[in-house]
Amino acid sequence: NLAEAVWNTLELYGLKDRIMGVVCDNATNNDTLLESLEEKCTAEGIEFSHKKARIRCLPHIVHLSAMQLLEGIGAIKPDSRRRESAYQDSVTAPLDREHDDNAALLDETEEDEDRFDTLQGLRKIVRSVRSSPQRRKAWLAEVTISLKKTENTLSQVALMLILDVKT
Repeated sequence: NLAEAVWNTLELYGLKDRIMGVVCDNATNNDTLLESLEEKCTAEGIEFSHKKARIRCLPHIVHLSAMQLLEGIGAIKPDSRRRESAYQDSVTAPLDREHDDNAALLDETEEDEDRFDTLQGLRKIVRSVRSSPQRRKAWLAEVTISLKKTENTLSQVALMLILDVKT
């Protein structure tokens, strides 16, 4: 299992007692991984808490949030972000390097398409907000409310969205 592989690697490099945190995505198998690591550390007298050590990947969370927002406003179709990775298509995939190289190229293309879809969706949001005085006013009101809820010392001025390119 994954915990065994991580533990063996930590042992190999003499890092068992130096692990402070683990950055990972939101997959539930990472919960199991960290719980197993905690058990192994406890058995060896090493202080480690799976709850305190879990560091969620911020770019991953931002991406998921942006995609959810874009789906919610209809800027992208719900199924557009649920493509499976070409690399994971089959457990019977060939083991040669050529298959890995082709899968990696296909994954990069899909990531570029996702970024393009996301960017297009964000541009659609900006155009929508800027399309009427009422929407601009509503946007500024929402931003002002959000600023009041946070103690952001950098800027307390509500800013209007702008397009990065004229469309």
